Amino acid sequence: MKYRLNLMLFTLILTTVPAVVLAQSYAYHPAISDNFTASLGYMHSSNSFKFESDATGDPGNDIDFNDALDVSGHSNFFNGQLRWKFGSTRKWSIAGQYFSNKATGDAVLEEDIEWDGLTFKTGTNVGAGSKLAVTRLFIGRSFILNDQHDFGMGIGLHNLDISAYIEGEVVTDDEATGFQRAEVGDNQPLPNIGGWYMYSPAKNWLLHARVDWISANIGDYDGGLWNINIGFGYQVWEHVGFDLSWQYFHLNLNVDSDDWTGGAEMTYSGPVVSMNFAW
Repeated sequence: MKYRLNLMLFTLILTTVPAVVLAQSYAYHPAISDNFTASLGYMHSSNSFKFESDATGDPGNDIDFNDALDVSGHSNFFNGQLRWKFGSTRKWSIAGQYFSNKATGDAVLEEDIEWDGLTFKTGTNVGAGSKLAVTRLFIGRSFILNDQHDFGMGIGLHNLDISAYIEGEVVTDDEATGFQRAEVGDNQPLPNIGGWYMYSPAKNWLLHARVDWISANIGDYDGGLWNINIGFGYQVWEHVGFDLSWQYFHLNLNVDSDDWTGGAEMTYSGPVVSMNFAW
């Protein structure tokens, strides 16, 4: 036991001494001063999924995938981001973000469900699932940029890859017709506007917030999106730090395409723990 304690103490010293030494090369948090920043994050999310699909094209009822189909209300998934500042004054930047989540579940139905032209009857066992993959590309400009502050706004694209399915025994006129799976989905890039603010109150520390918003009728989609992140970071070494933030993502869309007539309402919210890199 004593050997393990000494080893842990020695490891702690090895990790903290470089932090003190390397931290001397910048005055405030390098996320504001450096040209490149990257983040590898792990998000623990509370989820909510509601979908609608009607093969006839007539408006139907939203199906709560969490309550009616026991699709998981919690997820753990990767959340990655990258930003590059450029220009003579480094006030212009290009940023990207990516996260993807799949959630599944199964349940014995307590009421009939109409989905994509099929009727899943009360008492039958069904499986269900949903998927959302978000790829964001954003170009922005800093209007306030100095050693401690970075405030800016810009425009970008959110590419949304959405799908949902229900599978199980389909019953018509009280006679089983066999196992069927009905899946709908669509992929659509949507423009967005957004803004950010970063503030370094002291050496190594960073407070940050970001908001992205969409409300548009484009292509197959009609609806809106909010993507909000707020948190703080600490720079452990010159190029490496850690961050804890809270992310909220809410999507509410109506879809009218060849493969899907209906809509989706999806919410992800929860903490994100990240390792950040700056150079």
